Amino acid sequence: MPYRILVLVSEAYKFKLDNHSIIPSALYREGHEVHIGDIDTLGVHDSVVVCDRMRVSEEFVAGGEFPKLSEPYASAEDFDLVWVLAGTHPEATTDYFQLLWLLNRKVPFVNDATALFYLNAKTNLGAVVPAENVPASYVSNDYEFLNDLVGSDPGRSWVTKPTNGGCGQNVYVVNDKDRNRSAMLAAATGNATSRYVSYGRDIIGMAKRYTAVQEYIPNVRSNEKRVILAGDVPVTGFLRFHRDNDHRANATVGARFERLTLTPDEEVFLRRFGKRLMDHGIFYVGVDLAYPYVIELNMENPGGLNYHRRATGEDKSSEAVNAVLNALRTAGKLSQDRW
Repeated sequence: MPYRILVLVSEAYKFKLDNHSIIPSALYREGHEVHIGDIDTLGVHDSVVVCDRMRVSEEFVAGGEFPKLSEPYASAEDFDLVWVLAGTHPEATTDYFQLLWLLNRKVPFVNDATALFYLNAKTNLGAVVPAENVPASYVSNDYEFLNDLVGSDPGRSWVTKPTNGGCGQNVYVVNDKDRNRSAMLAAATGNATSRYVSYGRDIIGMAKRYTAVQEYIPNVRSNEKRVILAGDVPVTGFLRFHRDNDHRANATVGARFERLTLTPDEEVFLRRFGKRLMDHGIFYVGVDLAYPYVIELNMENPGGLNYHRRATGEDKSSEAVNAVLNALRTAGKLSQDRW
């Protein structure tokens, strides 16, 4: 008997060619009973976690209309597995993660709720990546400390980025010689000094913001790869290219991408790293790799299956979902006798 799986996504007007359409379709194609749930409808009704959902009866296509969620306030608990593929509005984040944690106490997740909360960010990269594979990194809301850090070595450049942002937003390269250095670091940490002078802290409250500052890796421009790890299997991904006038390689901001090819050393590292991630409850993740360095981890809705398909025409989604389910069974998170 196949598994009964709830895939939590964000309701949209139409499906895009991303995990929201690709993964439920692959699970359905592989014979599982798949339900789509709107993550922004999660709630608790008399101690039961519920959401608006519908049962998948056909594969989705990009551009197709989002289906009517015909089962409002249905239980999110009567499943063998939950696959979370979306976040929520920033103002609902605390409630969102509390609800996911509660649901995860009752149903296995592809990526544990604790991993989604604590490890899907720049702050805790060093908690899961071996120290020798992490670029020099700092997380702080102290503008003066970061400004001094960047100015301390004229030969080093640094990348500053929001601790919980994505898709290339507010990512900058700074160095000692850049006349914008101080302004960018002040903006990244909330422009606290100028805002306190202008308005007063007693009026606007805390203005400081945390930011991540990571050493710029020179080979990132020629060897940055997004790799999708399903369990410990690097199933797909793409090679990312930096434009001449942009330091970002995000496909979402227009950077070019091509078929992924891994070197033997990269493959060995990724398989070992996948086992390490599974120990932290992570079974499906996008790894941004500039070997030997891991730049970021992406669990919420990691692009890889979609860009591989666009670059090559190949659909690797069945291989990906089967690798995830095999890894979960091996780890004892899914029953072995459902097949």
